[in-house]
Amino acid sequence: MKQNLTENEREVIKLINFFKSRGERLAHEGALTQEHEDLDAACERLTEKIYRHADFRQQVLEKHETLKGIIEDQAHCPTCSKADMLKKISVATNDLGWKSNRYKCRRCNIEFTWNRPNNPWDMIPFLELCLQELDINLVESPMDDELKERAEGARAHMATSLEQLRAAIGSADAEKAQMEEQDREMARMLHEFKKYLMIEKIKLEPFSEN
Repeated sequence: MKQNLTENEREVIKLINFFKSRGERLAHEGALTQEHEDLDAACERLTEKIYRHADFRQQVLEKHETLKGIIEDQAHCPTCSKADMLKKISVATNDLGWKSNRYKCRRCNIEFTWNRPNNPWDMIPFLELCLQELDINLVESPMDDELKERAEGARAHMATSLEQLRAAIGSADAEKAQMEEQDREMARMLHEFKKYLMIEKIKLEPFSEN
């Protein structure tokens, strides 16, 4: 859990642990006041909230990382049509802003940019464009019944994939937006509570040293 916390969250947890150990000491000495008990309870609630949010943030970020990896290029060299000697060398952005992987074929000693996006976010407009072009071809290009049936089947499969991808991306993006808003709210709350704890720490220091 500890590695999921931000630096600010770790600092507040450290302060909370300071008050927890001081509270235990005061209780042992019979000097624990209602004020200290209330502070301990507030610290406990905040600790739970910090770890709960850290868990949520980790889940959202892991889901986004998983989504980044669902697009498999299956790239092959345009010269030799093989994939076994390809090495990814960079990422290129086209005129539409889509990111695609750039490869070098060590067999042919050429570099090329693969002809489709390398991530699901850019794959959505790419598939939309493919569907538009396929629809135009179905209407304007002469084809026999068998070929047309295959083309319509391919279009239906592509449309289904697009809707599934759009739903997955929409859900993940909504969760990430929610997480980022909670991050901002948590940062504001921790900033105020941290100031309060530091003041309380200064007030407690002389008392607890006696």
